[in-house]
Amino acid sequence: MRLFGVAIKRNSIAPTELFNRPRRTLQGCPFVSSYLSTMSKTPSHSSEETPLQKQPPNPVRALWEERRIVGLALFCTLGGFLYGSMQNGWASEKFGRRRSITFACLFLALGTALQTGAQNAAFLFVGRFFTGFGVGALSVGTSLYNTEISPSSIRGSVGSLFQLSTEFGTLLAFWIDFGTNYIGGTGEGQSEAAWRIPLALQLAPGIILAIGILFAPESPRWLVSQSRNAEALEALVSLRRRPAESDEVQIEYLEILGQHKFESELADLEKDPQASTTGWRASLSTAWKQWSYLFRTPANRKRVLVGVLIMFFQQWNGINAVLFYAPTIFQGLGLSGTTVSLLATGVVGIVMLIATVPTVLYLDRVGRKPTLIAGALAMGVCHAIIAGLSGRYQDSWLTHKAAGWVACVFVWIFSVAFAMSFGPVSWVLCAEIFPLRARSKGLSITASSSWINSFVVGMATPTMLANLRFGTYIFFAAWCFIGAAFCCFIPETAGHSLEEMDVAFGDTSKTSEQDKERMARINAEIGYDKYLSQKSQ
Repeated sequence: MRLFGVAIKRNSIAPTELFNRPRRTLQGCPFVSSYLSTMSKTPSHSSEETPLQKQPPNPVRALWEERRIVGLALFCTLGGFLYGSMQNGWASEKFGRRRSITFACLFLALGTALQTGAQNAAFLFVGRFFTGFGVGALSVGTSLYNTEISPSSIRGSVGSLFQLSTEFGTLLAFWIDFGTNYIGGTGEGQSEAAWRIPLALQLAPGIILAIGILFAPESPRWLVSQSRNAEALEALVSLRRRPAESDEVQIEYLEILGQHKFESELADLEKDPQASTTGWRASLSTAWKQWSYLFRTPANRKRVLVGVLIMFFQQWNGINAVLFYAPTIFQGLGLSGTTVSLLATGVVGIVMLIATVPTVLYLDRVGRKPTLIAGALAMGVCHAIIAGLSGRYQDSWLTHKAAGWVACVFVWIFSVAFAMSFGPVSWVLCAEIFPLRARSKGLSITASSSWINSFVVGMATPTMLANLRFGTYIFFAAWCFIGAAFCCFIPETAGHSLEEMDVAFGDTSKTSEQDKERMARINAEIGYDKYLSQKSQ
């Protein structure tokens, strides 16, 4: 239970979602009046009217005309996640998992302070830049820490908490925003506290995490990688709450030692024997060999292609168009009144949170492919129905309120389909298709695909809603159906071993079999097999 408590706290990304909600609801929330009034000020406090102060009555057109602010905000988020990869690859290795998480929280705090106290758009963008750093690093660092402190028996369950925490953070942040929107009213006289308070609240979980993580045990795997084996054993004792001599602790400790030795041998294999033993050229040559391994054979290139395209379809099914601009979409579907559209948006968060639970529980029984295919088809049908209703009634929603609510319901069904399929399954699948020696690098590539496509979708959606109108839903429906067809041709990964993955992807190099033989030899060398045989007698 203690481990699950630690994992839940590390997985909680409420700070991330509190950071994202002002972007997602920029044009739909009532606090837009106060927010844009402040952000429209130039650094010199010029009294000249700016484009931000000219608000067209059409909410979709208004969102389109503010796309530069939204675009810069999305760009900062993308930059943050790229920094997270660097944080994971450098700071986590150099300073440890706990300290790297604390460093990330400091970036989050700095960015939050700049945004909360923003007097113009310059403060906002710089603040989001630093906050993006922290958010990206935490998204990677906390997942890495959770994975490394979890025993194999519950590692999948602990990992699945990430998606649940994402949905919970989205839901919590939305209702915080919804409540603060009414501070000072919703008109021209609205108080700046309506948007400053949600931004400031990011500080609370960030500070708690920054300090609290220092009292948690360090990752035993990182300690072993630093040749601090005695401390690693102490950390395991603390995490498992078992004596050092217990079978549970001793077996896991030997497994960690064996895995570290295995990875060290693989790293030695990737070193360029023709390069000098030191210097940046040797490091660059080794890094090139490690990354190029993913593209040397047709089987590995197929793995990369599957991972990148799965993440491509995860974004181009339209989910982030719904999450980023839901209030505007609901207003465009005829829901009159900002409060009504916001409440409809809040339901999206509720249904997505609930819909994720069955997938976490039953994904291994149902399988990856059927879940992805069914989800893509359901999302495509929802988009098609919404497009049909919008095409028929988009200019007469006021006299066809029932049709507007039907379209709204299908937006909710679409959100359920995503939360049960591409939301969690894409990440699970991408973690399974790569061989052990290339898994971290393969995941880096697929994660980059996800966030780059998220950025493009976020940038394109306002223009599409303003110009294509109901054609936007037809566009996303087409990608959903294409994604369903693509998933018919990918291998099923549920219940298959790494060796079977090689066969599924047509890998004839026997890489996984070689890795398995190497691991067996290492286990014998460190006494792991001997310990198990003694305990079985």
